Amino acid sequence: MRLLRFTGFTLLEYLRSGRIVIEIVALLAVFFIFLRRPMNAQYFFSVLGVFTPALTLYTMAAFIGLGDRPQGYVLLARGVGRGTFLLGLFFGACTIVAGAYGLLSLATAGLNRPVDLGFGDWLLGTLPLLLNISLLAALLLMLSPLVFPTGWRLVVLGLIALAFSSNFIGGTLLVALPDAVRSVLRALQALLGGPLVPAFYGFQLAVTRDYSTPTAIANILAQASLLVSLLGLSIYAFARRDLIFSNQ
Repeated sequence: MRLLRFTGFTLLEYLRSGRIVIEIVALLAVFFIFLRRPMNAQYFFSVLGVFTPALTLYTMAAFIGLGDRPQGYVLLARGVGRGTFLLGLFFGACTIVAGAYGLLSLATAGLNRPVDLGFGDWLLGTLPLLLNISLLAALLLMLSPLVFPTGWRLVVLGLIALAFSSNFIGGTLLVALPDAVRSVLRALQALLGGPLVPAFYGFQLAVTRDYSTPTAIANILAQASLLVSLLGLSIYAFARRDLIFSNQ
């Protein structure tokens, strides 16, 4: 109940701050630009599969800024608890993004419904999409100044960049590297890219909504497990470090 009350308080503070205007403008722009044309279910989930992570970037950053203030000391001193404080910010941001997704879905269903998108198909596409939203929000929360110090944030960002390094290290640059370095680089890319697979496959699963293979269910479980891991690591790190707010 304390977590629910703090999440509600955070949402109310976010609405009163006026930051919600950005989400409203973005929601209207996406609907009138992309979702008013004739479309099928695959196009619908492709658009929202790109829009919702982009919206999550802004919304989660705004919630982190809302919590990363000296006023947060007052809330923590009132017995909210560090885990509750962190999860309240997370659930508040996810509620805003999920609400925007729900409003776009309702508007599309009422004004320009894809002929091949029934309620069951919508649920099948929504599950991996919402898990991807939560995964990105949890990653941003972990990389915030509240949780990780600067050094650890740089380490994690460097590991993510190394996982994507195959996109910009290739061709003549890759050939110029010694064989041992190429082997180590490929091994690191495969190792570090593993945790990113559930998110990318989740996007594909939302677009296709094909649950006929065991891989689909396994990916849903992988997304959920990765989400729990990221949140657990964030809470652990937040509980073991001093509170140093960026505005001080």
